[in-house]
Amino acid sequence: MTTELDNKTDHMVRHVLVGTAGHIDHGKTSLVAALSQIDTDRLPEEKARGISIDLGFAHWESTVKSTEEPGESTLIQFGVVDVPGHERFVRNMVAGATGINLAVLVVAADDGVMPQTREHLEIMDLLGVQTGLVAITKIDLVEDDYVELVEAEIEELVAGSFLEGCPVIPVSSETGEGIDELREEITRIAVGTLWQSHDDYFRLPIDRIFTLTGHGTIVTGSALCGVVQPGDTLRLMPDERDVRVRDVENHGAHSTDSHARQRTAINLAGIKTDEIARGQELVTPGYFEPTRRIIVELRSLSSSSVVLKDRMELSLHLGTGDVVARLVLKGEQIKPGGRGYAELRLLEPIIASYGQRFILRRLSPASTVAGGIIFDPYVPQGRRLRDLSQMAEQLSDLLPRNRLDYFFSTRDEVDVHSENPSTSREACWKLGIRHVDFDTLVNQLKNEGRFAELKTGGDVKTIHAERLKEVSASVMRTIRHQLDQHQPRRTLPRSTLLSACSGIASTDLLNAILDHLIRNRELVRVQDRIGPTDAQVELSKKQRAARDQILQKITAGGIAPPTVKELSAERNLPVAEILTLANILQEDQILISVSESLFFTPESLDQAREICIAQFAENERLTLSQLREAWGITRKHAVPLCEFLDARGVTKRQENDRFPGPNLNVAFVLQSTDDQSTDN
Repeated sequence: MTTELDNKTDHMVRHVLVGTAGHIDHGKTSLVAALSQIDTDRLPEEKARGISIDLGFAHWESTVKSTEEPGESTLIQFGVVDVPGHERFVRNMVAGATGINLAVLVVAADDGVMPQTREHLEIMDLLGVQTGLVAITKIDLVEDDYVELVEAEIEELVAGSFLEGCPVIPVSSETGEGIDELREEITRIAVGTLWQSHDDYFRLPIDRIFTLTGHGTIVTGSALCGVVQPGDTLRLMPDERDVRVRDVENHGAHSTDSHARQRTAINLAGIKTDEIARGQELVTPGYFEPTRRIIVELRSLSSSSVVLKDRMELSLHLGTGDVVARLVLKGEQIKPGGRGYAELRLLEPIIASYGQRFILRRLSPASTVAGGIIFDPYVPQGRRLRDLSQMAEQLSDLLPRNRLDYFFSTRDEVDVHSENPSTSREACWKLGIRHVDFDTLVNQLKNEGRFAELKTGGDVKTIHAERLKEVSASVMRTIRHQLDQHQPRRTLPRSTLLSACSGIASTDLLNAILDHLIRNRELVRVQDRIGPTDAQVELSKKQRAARDQILQKITAGGIAPPTVKELSAERNLPVAEILTLANILQEDQILISVSESLFFTPESLDQAREICIAQFAENERLTLSQLREAWGITRKHAVPLCEFLDARGVTKRQENDRFPGPNLNVAFVLQSTDDQSTDN
């Protein structure tokens, strides 16, 4: 973890976002004004009604002298988000709570703990706010003993939450009593807390959009991570539209950059305000993809009366936006106070990142029912999730090495070449891994033997060892099942097996796996057909008799054997059964398939090949007609035989002529299964 301290003049600068929370009319806005001298109620309706409707923003600074280095100090720049307290504006409250580092829970002394006090505390707890304190406001309106009663009420309220044991400061925004103490306590907490930083990419959820004369479109938000500077190109998500940063402001002043934990205003070029909406985000290009499916861990509020059920529709509050989400629990339920893994399917696309917190609220009547943490921010459309719990448990592992190991084990190929940074970028936002740690973690996995190499054609494919094992086992099971469906057979065409295995992995990986299993002698290849090495075929007495008669007829036919259709008519057997028996003879290397309907013995093919040798001794080139006459066969046999010899390299075709091929002198009767598969 880092503190992101920046060198500026004589100070070290730290940025902290403070968020207020609490019931309506408990004095949050007045308290912020007392701390910062900034009135955050900017809307006319807010002025007229005396309540906060939308988010308000303020800032102040505190300088803390170093106790270890005399003469040095730390400048803490506080950005403040003042959220509305009315229950109808909880949506705005959740948007404001996004990204805050330190919470100030506000409770009025004359009112005590109220419904929105509890809900706001629950929301901040679910959003993972680490630290904060409680301010008891309006103490000028009550007696001291009443303040003590409110303190006891607060102690009971925060028990078990992130505010348990926190400071409780009584204040009056009217008289100023306790304001300095509150400001000092906020500063003390900020100095003593380290917030994790992720600088690989910039990310800013947009909470305000407006136009300024002479400047154009301006958006504001709380920067979650990274750095932005004038001239940078950012991507407006989930629209995936690139925009240019014209200028950057922090706390109302122009700046050369903006960092995480800062209230940031960005002047954008080339886009109008009506093309942007709250809930969209500005991010560094190349890291995020819009998604409609995420995997999460849910925590249902114990105070909720709602049982979370499969297919339930809720409002997902993430960043500064909200979208309708359907809960997928695979038939399970999560009772109030319970936890569980779930998939959220979203009505509209969003962007999310690993470890991001969110809130779920009931649509009607509106109420906060649960929250949680995202473990997979992008599940591709159409992907089937067979074991949601196992997947979520793997991704929730606290060690980045283990999350990356699982990440690679689910992919068809591991691509970690330095010239292709997309994998490391994807790991940053999908797994919460820092860019600077990626190469180290990959090398650790390599050294542990977690990757394997597959050769396919002239390429080498890198795959995770567990993925190789998983896909290989699935492929073998599928092949055996297919053989059971096509008995009696030992092998099936490669195309048939690829089609049957299409749901297991990509075609490229399946081809590489088949070649790998053949090299390891778990599979055997006979021309274009593949089957398990240990596959056995049980033929009935009738089938054995038919097989022997088919072989006898084909052998007797020599270079002009009967076709499958002719054998079917003569034997009064279905064509499919003739093909099955002929293929079994081919698997035993007794016959060779010249075409789909013609099988030859190796001896007959060698006879045809020897005739070719004799003819080429007298002719430089031969036509189909010359070969047909030399073989003494009809065109029905000559055409497929010539095409077969071309494919095997016995002859070489150029336009309408044949020339001697590289395998003209290679005998078929001596070719083994491996030789045939090599030719193929």
